[in-house]
Amino acid sequence: MKPSSAPRTPVLALALLCSACASPGRVLPEADRGAYPEPPAAAVLPDLSQLSYNAMANRYLLPLYTRLPPREVYCGCTFDTATRAVEPAACGFAPDKPWGDDATRGARIEWEHVVPAARMVQALGCSSRAACRSNEAFRLAENDPYNLLPALGALNARRSNHPYTELPGEPRVYGRCDFELEQHREQRQQLGRVEPPEDIKGDVARISLYYSQRYGLPFSDAEIQQFQAWSAQDPVSPEERYRAAYIRKQITGWANPFVE
Repeated sequence: MKPSSAPRTPVLALALLCSACASPGRVLPEADRGAYPEPPAAAVLPDLSQLSYNAMANRYLLPLYTRLPPREVYCGCTFDTATRAVEPAACGFAPDKPWGDDATRGARIEWEHVVPAARMVQALGCSSRAACRSNEAFRLAENDPYNLLPALGALNARRSNHPYTELPGEPRVYGRCDFELEQHREQRQQLGRVEPPEDIKGDVARISLYYSQRYGLPFSDAEIQQFQAWSAQDPVSPEERYRAAYIRKQITGWANPFVE
């Protein structure tokens, strides 16, 4: 799939169009659900366009991790579902070159946008993320819980808006964490690429493909091919399937068809 040549402003307008035609997702046979039962349905779904992504995630998404193992995605750190606190030494987060905010952000989880909000801002042609929030389509895309994963705050900071890719040599500079970052400066900008852990590459891929389909977000041919390969190499796990079903029934009302 090539990046869209259409005008930039309406790219994410598909969010509004799809809300009327979204599929509730198929219910899987019991044998295919792994160890997790079908989650209950919420009596009333939240209005995603009226919340900040942090408020939405803390109120509606965080309770999911009382049903699933409460692990963040980049280092496998277990977190406290009441406080979002992490014990970084217990899961091996030990960066070779510590940053100034490691003491605080390394001890808590944050909500990582798998598809960066900056990419949505670019697609819409807004001057800033704050400016984009006047657009309901952007708010829906920024707040979409399928795109939010719990991540160690310090690694969320290092990931920044860098795209995911395969990095040669498997550079490991964050202790036992399977999080690899390559950075360089170009025209006064800090550019980089990130390789996520092997066991979440499929999750990353299926979230990205979902954003391409639901919100019309443009990805390059190379990115789409990479996502398809990652999705094939790392199939949907019972935890990922339950997470998607929980989000569908408790928060959005629509499915990620690349998972369910």
